[in-house]
Amino acid sequence: MVLGQAGMYVFLFLALYFEVFLMISFFEKRPARKTAMRPARYPTVDIIVPCFNEERTLAGTVKSILALDYPKKKLGIIIVDDGSTDGTLKIAERFRKNPQVRVIHKENGGKYTALNLGIENSTAHLVGCLDADSFVVEDALIETVKVFEERREIMAVVPAMKVHNPRNLLELMQAVEYTFGIFYKKMFDNLSAISVLPGPFSFYRREIFATIGPFRRAHNTEDMEMAFRMHHFGLAITNAHTAVVYTKVPRTIRTLLKQRTRWSQGFLQNCMDYKHALFNPRFGHFGFLVLPLGLITFVSAIYSWAYLLVRWGNSAVAHAADMYATQIPLRVPQIGSMDWFYINTSTLSFLILAVLILTITAIFLGKRMVGGDFGIGSLVSYFALYGILAPLWLAQAVWGAARSRESEWRSDSHPRY
Repeated sequence: MVLGQAGMYVFLFLALYFEVFLMISFFEKRPARKTAMRPARYPTVDIIVPCFNEERTLAGTVKSILALDYPKKKLGIIIVDDGSTDGTLKIAERFRKNPQVRVIHKENGGKYTALNLGIENSTAHLVGCLDADSFVVEDALIETVKVFEERREIMAVVPAMKVHNPRNLLELMQAVEYTFGIFYKKMFDNLSAISVLPGPFSFYRREIFATIGPFRRAHNTEDMEMAFRMHHFGLAITNAHTAVVYTKVPRTIRTLLKQRTRWSQGFLQNCMDYKHALFNPRFGHFGFLVLPLGLITFVSAIYSWAYLLVRWGNSAVAHAADMYATQIPLRVPQIGSMDWFYINTSTLSFLILAVLILTITAIFLGKRMVGGDFGIGSLVSYFALYGILAPLWLAQAVWGAARSRESEWRSDSHPRY
């Protein structure tokens, strides 16, 4: 047990160090506030909407793009139906009369093939992707274009992602998680170490595909592999935290575990494919900080989960033995009768408290950056559920990667990207 506790100290110190490091990064380079400035010029833009069996959400996604505050003659939409078996293609065809919209139908081959077909049919200066279950805020494209205009060296831009209309406890948990992610993504931007270009509204200068090639299957995480590959070629990625996109999230534990197992296993397998980046000075913070700490997260989460299960199990056995020996039933202490003298004041408790405080601070900083409407109930659901569920998908991801088994792509009650 002493050895197990020593491991907890190590992982908590690492977590505390990482969070303090990011807090320092935040206060050294605070995110700029949104301004009313417009771009000096409007480059041509094509937004690719890859879809497979998205009849329930596709229309809303396309309508949100058409409502973007951007010159209509400069904005095109390429809907790529990847062999859907439901009514997705019929819904896409409803938009064909709109001069901004092109509809392409192909046999099912996976999201990366749909993206590549869209790129082949695009001649725009900027090429973006929007998953068919996501919805963009009206000024999101303007905010993205401003970033490309301000910094010519930027080759890709990622948005701030929020959960669309969270309702049940699981969705509220994810709403807080995504807000936490907004903070992290901006801090990784400060370190030039963004590790994923998510499907909802990531944008690229079109010429990069001629330089580094098209999307790859990449263990069903083509958006992550593309970010890794851009770091390999020394191409800059940044975050437009003022460009907001809403996305739907899994509604059940089963679908959430499938989705997160795919993401986590994809991270491990992409790390193996790009192992030359680990601790390589050429890759800066991406190779020295983000990738190693990402791998440590797997070990620490699974280790901590196992440690707590063993500790609680031992405690339960000890209490059962005491009850059997003394024949005194176990009673839950009343709050009024609790003596503050017996509160655990160990170093481990203070470390856990410090990590929790910094985590809550990061969540509220993310909320302040882009706004949000979740309350105390959402925070409670996050801390109650995330610590239980995350080790499950991380353990599944490690097991899948160890067996060299591809993760499942579909992650919801209907097939989706």
